[in-house]
Amino acid sequence: MCATPPWLSALQAAKALLASGDANGCAAALTSLCSEYPKDTLCRAMALEGLGRAYFSLQQPEKAVEVLAQSLSLLRECKGSTSSLTLDVMQNLSFALQGLGRLEESIALADEAAQGLEAILGPDAPRLAECLLRLSSSWYRKGNFDRAEALMLRAQAIWEKADDKEKLGTCLNNLGRIYEERGQLAEGIALHRKALSVRENAQGTHEDTAFSHGNLGVALATAGVWNEAIEHLRAAVHMYEQLGKGSCAEAQGYRDNLELCLKAQAEN
Repeated sequence: MCATPPWLSALQAAKALLASGDANGCAAALTSLCSEYPKDTLCRAMALEGLGRAYFSLQQPEKAVEVLAQSLSLLRECKGSTSSLTLDVMQNLSFALQGLGRLEESIALADEAAQGLEAILGPDAPRLAECLLRLSSSWYRKGNFDRAEALMLRAQAIWEKADDKEKLGTCLNNLGRIYEERGQLAEGIALHRKALSVRENAQGTHEDTAFSHGNLGVALATAGVWNEAIEHLRAAVHMYEQLGKGSCAEAQGYRDNLELCLKAQAEN
């Protein structure tokens, strides 16, 4: 039986700080832990992984990428490139790189992670679907909508088999955006309707549901269907307000779109 590492409780306590919203306290604790165990490769790797997430929470993406890259390098060294820990950090680094617009690097890492996850977990693993979702997002941002769609459809099939309605709503929403970008507005609207239906049934009053109301409203506005667009944009803003998130960026964006739709409706 393997002995419990002496630093594990300190690592868990530091991560608990992040979970409670104290990202600064987490970062300080993990930096101290790295200094306390400078020769323990696994300890440093795990502490740097947590530090990367703390920096991401503190909206310091460059620092997040730096320490996550260090964590990944250490994990490749001590655990190998196909261990579960390594693949998880690979995905976190890919996501952070995507946020910085470093899409080629993000795609390469997410693709490697996807291949590794499929090899150890099989083609129907929900963790693989999560990786495919992020990989699809990077291809979407690059403007390769065919590749983004193919990956999203793979993720959708996995979550349908797992009967994960929450994740299925995310897939349908993202597919709707892909179709909108292609100029296939009717198909995009149909997918947003499905996403909203799934989220209403599975999540009820939730920010994901509000987001789907807003996305459907914007798509309908693009099609010039003002009355229904206004209905869904109002529903989105109202739901965000119900959830105490009426001042968030998404709510404000949909509020602005609502004003534009009301003005357009009055002029037509």
